[in-house]
Amino acid sequence: MSSEPIDVGPLYGGDRPILDSDRQLVINLLDAARGDSRLTEYDFAARVARVRAARFFDDLVPVTRDLMA
Repeated sequence: MSSEPIDVGPLYGGDRPILDSDRQLVINLLDAARGDSRLTEYDFAARVARVRAARFFDDLVPVTRDLMA
């Protein structure tokens, strides 16, 4: 069984460029996870850096996937 996500890519809009407002929504999600002690300060900072560098929606999937469960 593959661990590759199946809900990413152009079919799901993953190739769409993200906006600053999209980045802020993800950063808010990460901040809430940090507030719930699901992320350490180090993990939070590392993920925020990845969000700021992201260009497409698929770039955000690995940053948030484990927080959605």
